[in-house]
Amino acid sequence: MEDIRLYDFKKSEKFSLENIRNLALVCEEFCKTSNMQINYETKNDGFRMALNKCIQTTYGEFIESINGDNVVIEYSILPIVDNLVLFVDKGAVLTVVDLLLGGNGQVEDLNREPTNIDLELLKYLFDNLLKRIYMPATHEKIEVNRIYPNKIQYQKLNTKDMIFSSLINVLLQNEVVGHIRFCIPYESMKDIIDDFGSDKLKHEDNVEEEKCKDISCSEIFPYIKNIDVDVTAKLGCAKVSISDLLNLEVGDVILLDQKINENITVDIGEANIYKAKPGVIGMKKGIEIIDIIR
Repeated sequence: MEDIRLYDFKKSEKFSLENIRNLALVCEEFCKTSNMQINYETKNDGFRMALNKCIQTTYGEFIESINGDNVVIEYSILPIVDNLVLFVDKGAVLTVVDLLLGGNGQVEDLNREPTNIDLELLKYLFDNLLKRIYMPATHEKIEVNRIYPNKIQYQKLNTKDMIFSSLINVLLQNEVVGHIRFCIPYESMKDIIDDFGSDKLKHEDNVEEEKCKDISCSEIFPYIKNIDVDVTAKLGCAKVSISDLLNLEVGDVILLDQKINENITVDIGEANIYKAKPGVIGMKKGIEIIDIIR
């Protein structure tokens, strides 16, 4: 016997299952493009966002389910949709700000309130992230309108309004430091929600693939073949104190973290690209590439 789901007539669901699936795809794509952008901005590859779950609920239930330490980012898809919001946990805000300022993302005081500078940095970042969000409907641009320091100051939705909500985990070195939540009201999206059909999404993906195929490797190669790149073979790393470093003398031995029979890493620029083995070629030292780092 199939499971019977009770239907609450006081809570009229408006997003179809297809709508939820397709909006979930948009959120997942947002995570992927945001990870690349944030890693580039912060030069830290330990930060990432991952989609956790997507549901539809009332705004009242949504707002009760989250704590008060949230920064609210209001944005618009001009000129067709406004009153779209993101809720960002304070822990995620402080972590991202620390990374943008050159830190390692480890925030000592998670209880401090975000400053105006923190909020401006957050606005700058999400202004760039939201511009890259996938949008099948024709529009001019996506921009951040305003940032609210807490959820109480945002008062543009009714508690009975139906919304699409997605929970996104914010991770640093695989540890969850906070969450980001999309809050998309049905009333704001009802005129374009049908544009988010799976057939439409597949068609747009095919168009992008065809555009990429139009640019052949033979056309690109002449422009890049003479560019110099730095190739670095890392034999190992070691940490020493400044006092030990100043006292180093000829003949001193520094112990590396790499064993003699382990593969070494070969960097192209600043990216880890290959695994290799060191050796000797004739009278010179060399390396043999044995694998590609995915």
